Amino acid sequence: MRGEIWLADVVRALEAADTDEQRREVVRMLGFAPSTVLADPVASPSETAPLPPEPFPLPAPGPAPAREDEPPARSPAPAGDRDEPEDVLAELPLLRALRSAGEGDAPPRRPVEPLARPTGERHPLPHEPLLVPRWTHAIVRALLSRPVPEGPVDIDVLITAMACRRPVTRLPRLPVPTLRYGVQVLVDRGAGMQPFRRDQDELLRRVRAVVGPQLVETGYFSDAPQRGTGPGPRWTRKPYRPPRAGRRVLVLSDLGLGGPPGHRRGTREEWADFAGRVRQAGCGAVVLSPYPVHRWAEWMPRVLPLVCWDRTTRPGHIEMRPA
Repeated sequence: MRGEIWLADVVRALEAADTDEQRREVVRMLGFAPSTVLADPVASPSETAPLPPEPFPLPAPGPAPAREDEPPARSPAPAGDRDEPEDVLAELPLLRALRSAGEGDAPPRRPVEPLARPTGERHPLPHEPLLVPRWTHAIVRALLSRPVPEGPVDIDVLITAMACRRPVTRLPRLPVPTLRYGVQVLVDRGAGMQPFRRDQDELLRRVRAVVGPQLVETGYFSDAPQRGTGPGPRWTRKPYRPPRAGRRVLVLSDLGLGGPPGHRRGTREEWADFAGRVRQAGCGAVVLSPYPVHRWAEWMPRVLPLVCWDRTTRPGHIEMRPA
């Protein structure tokens, strides 16, 4: 029930009462003094002035109007047939249990599908590669191609040789890039490159699609190739051996920039030894590093050619180098 009772509540309750006795009882129950509201005035012999008007008019006695949500009012039983006092509370609308708001009028709920049972199937999370997808093909070609003198005749060199009266035993030609020598891809699986595993696998797949699976040699190592390189698990790896002459070597590594504290990273001496072995074999190496240029150590670009492996890299940023 509400905490406050207003005059409108009293009027509504009085409309449901049939007799004066019931009205007095209702007013008393609602907290209004019957002597000031409904008590019959008793005039003294000396009083001749009229009684003051009542604070609020009482409705004329009669049957209360029927309402749709209430049962029809019962007629009061004769006084002689009443064995016990009539329950006035049963006739008061305010004291009856009201129907909850919206009951029966709420729209039907839509059926909800039950949650699927958990299974062992794993769905990969969305992945955004480090290189822009529409430029990855051109970047891979620029990284792995080596120039060969098999293009059109170099007219400028030919004219210079003839003007200097040098014998021309072979026509000079312009260099053109080629991928026919293949590539060796070395993937660093050390702790520092662990956040980039999916990028390594994605780029390796793109390299095989551009160069051809038969011309791609894959080797995995941890932190430094000299510690063991091979296509299989770590316990099957052997000391690094360069590929045959003319083949490009692509290294996917951070050169020891990442990793947890205390991790045994690749050192400058190890990478310098690696670069010397590759050059002695007649090959050219290039490193893709996922860290920005300002994070590189001073010795890194001096030991090996580095290319920033992120979305700012464009094919025009890569310089074609001979093997």
